Formats: sequence, C-alpha cells, structure tokens
Amino acid sequence: MKRVLVVTLPERGHYHPLLGPAEELTRRGAEVAFACTCDISAELAEAGVQRVITPPGASPPSAGLRGAALARVLSDAAALRRWIRELLIEVPAQNVEPLRAIVRDFRPDVVAIDTMAYDAAIAAELEGVPWVGWATSLNPVLPQALDSELLATLRALDSSRHALFGDWGLAARFRGSDVLSPRGTAVFATRALVGSPPSGVCLVGPSLGGRRGDSDVDLTFAEGRPLVYASFGSQAWYQPGRFERIIEAARAADVALFAAMGDLADDFQGRGLPPRVRLVPFAPQLQVLARAHVAISHGGANSVMEGLAAGVPLLISPICNDQPHNLHFVSAAGAGLGMDLDACSVAELAAALHQLAGDGPWRAAARRIAASYASRDGSQGAADLVEQAA
Repeated sequence: MKRVLVVTLPERGHYHPLLGPAEELTRRGAEVAFACTCDISAELAEAGVQRVITPPGASPPSAGLRGAALARVLSDAAALRRWIRELLIEVPAQNVEPLRAIVRDFRPDVVAIDTMAYDAAIAAELEGVPWVGWATSLNPVLPQALDSELLATLRALDSSRHALFGDWGLAARFRGSDVLSPRGTAVFATRALVGSPPSGVCLVGPSLGGRRGDSDVDLTFAEGRPLVYASFGSQAWYQPGRFERIIEAARAADVALFAAMGDLADDFQGRGLPPRVRLVPFAPQLQVLARAHVAISHGGANSVMEGLAAGVPLLISPICNDQPHNLHFVSAAGAGLGMDLDACSVAELAAALHQLAGDGPWRAAARRIAASYASRDGSQGAADLVEQAA
C-alpha cells in the first residue's frame, strides 16, 4: 500500500477522529492526503495534516449557519429535516464528479471515508478504488429496534438515498445515516459500550491521537472541588439558556465548572459568576476531561468517545440527530444520565451533578468502559482495516 485518501466532512467533530488513523498510516509508510469538498486546509494544517486536496474553487464552510442561526434550525423540526436532506442528498449529488477528479489525480490504493460522505463512496466505486468506512458516529451499530426523530427522517429519505447511488448504477447499504462499506466499517468504540457489532462492522476502540494545536489549560481554580466540564460541541454551542442553568447548578452544588461556550463565553463574562467557574470559547477537551469528575454534553459522538475514554460519567442532553442514539448506549451501559437541560430545574441538575461526581455506579461503569478503551487503539484498528482493503 502506497497511497491513502481520507475523505472527511468539514466539521471538527468529523475530522478529529480521523486524524489518529491517518497519522498511524503515515507512520506505517503510506502517503496520506485528506480531501474535503469545503476548504478546511487551515484547520487541518493546524491539526498537523500535511496535504489537503479540495476541488478547484472550493470555499470554506458557510459562516452563516452557526451560533443563533444554527440553533434556530436545530430547534425547528421541519428546518432540520430540510437540512438533513441537503447534507445527505443534495450536496453529495453535486460533489461526486469533483471527488472523482481528486481520486483520479491522487491515485490512491484505498480511500477511507467518513461514513456520511456518500459522494466519496460513489466516487471511489466509480473509479475502481477500494474504500473503507471510518464512522464518526455510532450509527453502524444501532439496534434495529431503536427509533428516533433522525431515523424517522432517514426512513422518509430512504428512496432518495438509494437513488443517489442507483443513478450511478450502484447499490448501498445504510445503517442510520451512515453508508457501510462492503470491505468493512470501523467504529471507534468497544463492546463495553455498544455490545456485539453487526456483520462487516469492526469495533476498533477510541481514536484519540493526532490532535494538534491544543493549548495548555489552567485548572488550578478547581482544586478542592469536583470539576464539571460542560460543552455542546464545536457547532451547537449557542445554548444560552442551558449554560445559565448549568452555571446556577454549579453554584448550588458547590462544584467547579469549566465550560466551553463558543462566542457565548464573552457574553457571560460580566454576569457575577461564581468564583469557581471558568468560561472559554473552546477548550482542549482531552486535557480538561483528564481532570473532570463529570462531563455535561449534547451527546455528540466525539464528546461521548472522549469522555468515556477518560472514565468520566456523562450527563447528556441531546439536541438533535444521532445524539439520542449515543445517550441510549451510555444509559444502557450505566455510564451516565440523560436530562432535558431546557426543562429541568436548577435543583434537579445540581442533584444530578452530586450523584455523578461521587464514586457511584456511573463512575464505575465509565471506568469499565475506559479500561476497555485503553486496551484498544482505534487509530491502529482503523489503519489495519485500510491495509486489509489494499
């Protein structure tokens, strides 16, 4: 194997888990390039990626759909369904030919794709290049009986998804929002969280390597108190009501709070914060989780993976899409709780933080999963899958 093309979506939660496997393949002697239909060259360069290929004229991801604008879409069921259709059907249909050109030019031996990049799967098949899936979600291991708003939306889109492939003379197999490779799909988890995988899906363990550009963080303010870390990810951070409730619950519970709030951090700074509260736009998450006693999250796949790898009990309040699926797995494993942060009281949240911060069953379950994660390097497992497909 000489060359590997890694096709990612432009969001941090999608490309972060792919960095470690790409770095591992480079260490093994492969020439690795990332490809994306949006120009995220600067972000990937900061993460240590040396070669990024984009179609001619590619532009950065739209800055218009972020913050309050994105929050409005996520809270509007009809708007969210339209957005999902755009991401999974309309945009990929436009990007097949640009990605085919990238594959022809780079001439990879294998293409490794984010399993939501349908256009990349089509492009690789049409160019006769084997491809494997690197899932940035837990969709490939969803129980058949599970249901959610996302899965209902996907059922409505099922004929369109199959037509997207069928228009090129191809067939596809889906699980949740992910397309599964006939040569194998890697999921960055273990049986301790998700149980036995379906055929063709490989549980490779967490992918935590390859991070670059994280600054050191001072957590001395939390000494003597349990540390609660709160973040709703790099996209869905505009949750002012939730953060207000979290801050007040931290005050009531007498715990330290470190919150990554995007642009909201500056807005909250002059509000008479408790002394053991620190608010930042974005955080070096792995460093903070290494010290945290509890992590509050929307249940994004990356946040769940990193929190459990650190052995931290999770309090999950899903916002959209696959996040309820991730809560399902965490709850079933006993490693955390679900709570509606838009409706709960401050007292209810403070009580939940007390429960999770102690040495109770949630911490024991999180540590059990962390031990299983420590025994499996997802970067190596995902790289192995690529080598097997070459």
